Amino acid sequence: MREDYYDLLKIAKDASDSEIKKAYRKLAKKYHPDKNPDDKQSETMFKKISEAYAVLSDSKKRAQYDRFGHDKFRQKFSYEDIFGGGAKDVFREFGFGDDVFSQIFRGGGGRVRFETSGMGAGGAGGAGGAGFGFNDIFGRSGSARGQDMSAAMTISFREAVDGAERNISIQTGAGAKTLTVKIPPGIQTGKKLRIKGAGAPGARGGPPGDVYIEIRVADDPVFKRDGADLLVEAPVRYSTLILGGSITVPTLDGERNLKIHKGADPGKKMRIKGAGAPKLRGHGKGDLYVMLKINVPSKITKNQKELASKLAEAGL
Repeated sequence: MREDYYDLLKIAKDASDSEIKKAYRKLAKKYHPDKNPDDKQSETMFKKISEAYAVLSDSKKRAQYDRFGHDKFRQKFSYEDIFGGGAKDVFREFGFGDDVFSQIFRGGGGRVRFETSGMGAGGAGGAGGAGFGFNDIFGRSGSARGQDMSAAMTISFREAVDGAERNISIQTGAGAKTLTVKIPPGIQTGKKLRIKGAGAPGARGGPPGDVYIEIRVADDPVFKRDGADLLVEAPVRYSTLILGGSITVPTLDGERNLKIHKGADPGKKMRIKGAGAPKLRGHGKGDLYVMLKINVPSKITKNQKELASKLAEAGL
């Protein structure tokens, strides 16, 4: 996609003010960070369309944009110019708080004024301009958001399945910090949890960064996991496979009796629906698959040996 503001908002170059507003509202709902947490691509798009709207919704800025074209306009005018001059009220009508912009928009450029006769010290580039100026978006002049930080945490299988709270200590620019991490039920190895605002402090009044905790789930001696599904091995006697019967199998909620039909195939998985791990974010549970494993005794009695010989003679 081109960076042209009209193309970003998917509107014609002669679009009316109402068409510009309608187009931005639709795209802002799609890419808003609250609907796309930890999605850098959506965050970038939200920044781009907001920049486009800040320019095209202002008649003077739009005229400058149409005059210079996209590349020259962005070289000539800084973020301070683009988001200055009353844009705060414009964005607030969409219900976007100031914190959205302080979290998303980074850096900035030098002070460059718009070259229109009607934009003096109180305009977009003016130091004394009122409204949504550079400092509203980026914090104090020259401020910078603190760095995001990352850490790893190993949790037990049961903590991953049931959810838990764990403390972790990290080192930030302000020293050691102990954080409480809420682990949602159903989390898996490789997932990252974000603790907003717990990262390194910002510079010169800028907001702090975030902390990302990468989760590692320890292996369990009983259950193997495949997403929300679980696999467990259950010993079964050969006689039970032939004659049928029942066995006791472990589940997350305790032992359960499982019926074995006559002539059961030990290589086939038996499913217990809904007895698996919870799916992340509370969307039901997976299934438990039981793999029958023939229990062969390491030592057999004389009677057992004789019976085994008879079974062999009978073709079993």
